Amino acid sequence: MILRGTQKAHINRLAKRPTAVGQGGEIGLPLTPVAGSLFNRRAERSNAESLSGGSDLPLRSGAGATRGKHWLAFAGVYLFTLMLYARPNDLFPALGDFPLVKIVAISVLLIYIGSKISAGERLSVWTLEMTMLVAIAALGLLFMPIAASPKDSLDTLTDPYLKTVIIFILMVNLVDTRQRIFSLWKLVVVCGAALGVGAIRSYMKGEFAAQGLRIEGLVGGMFENPNDLATALNILLPFAVALTGASKGLARLFYLGCAAVLTIGVLVTLSRGGFLGLIASSGVLLWKLGRGRRLKTTLGAALICGILFAVMPGGYENRIATIFNNEQDQTGSAQERRELMERAASIAISRPIVGVGMGNFHIYSISEKEAHNAYLEIAAELGVMGLIAYLIVILAPLRSLRRIERQTRDMRSKSEREMYGLSVCIQAAFIAYIVCSFFASIQYLWYLYYTAAYAVALRQIYAAEKMEISSPNKQTPVAPGAKIARGALWRSFPSRQRTD
Repeated sequence: MILRGTQKAHINRLAKRPTAVGQGGEIGLPLTPVAGSLFNRRAERSNAESLSGGSDLPLRSGAGATRGKHWLAFAGVYLFTLMLYARPNDLFPALGDFPLVKIVAISVLLIYIGSKISAGERLSVWTLEMTMLVAIAALGLLFMPIAASPKDSLDTLTDPYLKTVIIFILMVNLVDTRQRIFSLWKLVVVCGAALGVGAIRSYMKGEFAAQGLRIEGLVGGMFENPNDLATALNILLPFAVALTGASKGLARLFYLGCAAVLTIGVLVTLSRGGFLGLIASSGVLLWKLGRGRRLKTTLGAALICGILFAVMPGGYENRIATIFNNEQDQTGSAQERRELMERAASIAISRPIVGVGMGNFHIYSISEKEAHNAYLEIAAELGVMGLIAYLIVILAPLRSLRRIERQTRDMRSKSEREMYGLSVCIQAAFIAYIVCSFFASIQYLWYLYYTAAYAVALRQIYAAEKMEISSPNKQTPVAPGAKIARGALWRSFPSRQRTD
């Protein structure tokens, strides 16, 4: 190619200026002072961005300037969460089947959209978990026309699944500070403690229907089933522990009391899955929060186990033993569960691609009963693709939480220690859900999606805080084309931008 005189002169000038050496020794574009500072910060910034799990953060410094906004929409999420536990339709029978909670959820979504548009911001971040939630909803819609009962599919899709998806999206976008996480946890822990007190009171007074050792009706509404109640209390217990560690004085004693009530509440449900979930999540908390104090942790665990066995309802140990030997269950509950799980597994194996349809398993079940196993039931209803999407919603946040835990494990600052504790407590809540969902068909309910939303929100908060620390000057631009991890199941590495 023949170069013009001006082009040759321009190339000669560039050749005399300092340049950045690319990978392999090739010569790149001139390295100006601003560009040099950007390349020096690239690795630290990319590390923070990899925690976001998607295009979750603005590609600029001063990300904190956009956090803590849209308080009215966040207040709506707060109200929805309160109604979730208060159960207005149960408290006020006159409401009947009026979809008050659903109306609140949609109203909050509209308020949020209006607030975002007026602020000139994009409507939502997008994460791997959101993609999986949409995939589950799409499979529910896809299989609806061929389901034995399309109405059951529609009812399950719109209520409760649609509400949980809406709140998940809102929480991921609105819970963007530690203060907001703590404010929600204070609400749900107090509400959970109230449920625990109600369960304990009903158990002490004998105000329940007993079928052998099967306890029903401890708490009304969506917590009527003892397994669901035990799952809810188990998930809230790690949050009570987190609040205990973050509080002082009387507040610390109050949240410690809430943790004790939640624990006893799990025991009085006589739920076998709830007991295993309690042991698993408590083990995670004791092991990870007790780092460096193994002897004290071991002694504390022994003391707690002794107290648990002391307050354990009579006959509970025999019920727990039936987990390992179904034939010992005199009520027939364990044998029935085994048959239901076998039925769900056979349907999932025979229809791996096209399931029976969301909310339709009971039609193919025994005596119209659920599978009492979230994994087998969603596999039977939505096929293997639905099961994979469901598992990713569980595993992706856990991976990002483990990454935060590793990065803050040996930090000495109060902020880093608090972040470590938050990541561990959410992990414990996930472990509780994973165990309890083996004994309950709760795959479309809020238990998982609230926990996943906390995890996604925390990783975004952590990434935003890292970006603020690495780029304290809010006016400093960032390098164009910077990459952000598109998912949380794989590691994101700093991209080497060639400048040749």
